[in-house]
Amino acid sequence: MNPTKYKATTSLVTKRPAKRKPSFEKRNPVLSKLLDLQSRLQRASEDKGRDTKFISTDKIWVMDLINDVRNSNIKKLSKEDGLKCNGLWRKFETN
Repeated sequence: MNPTKYKATTSLVTKRPAKRKPSFEKRNPVLSKLLDLQSRLQRASEDKGRDTKFISTDKIWVMDLINDVRNSNIKKLSKEDGLKCNGLWRKFETN
């Protein structure tokens, strides 16, 4: 008797469509930028050469601002908040 060859068959599982992120118009761009700032502060706090006292106060301020944006669905920050965020971006700039 000759051995029979095994023929691979395709899976019978139906494919599902990919999960898609909402378009940029539907997302809150302020929230995504604040989350990027939060991750930058997190990386700066892990750096041993920086003073963690000032970083922790900045992280708390950014987290409070993120919670405010999430709860009230703010699309634009106030001038003071925007200026402080821009200062934090420059202060914790990564090279």
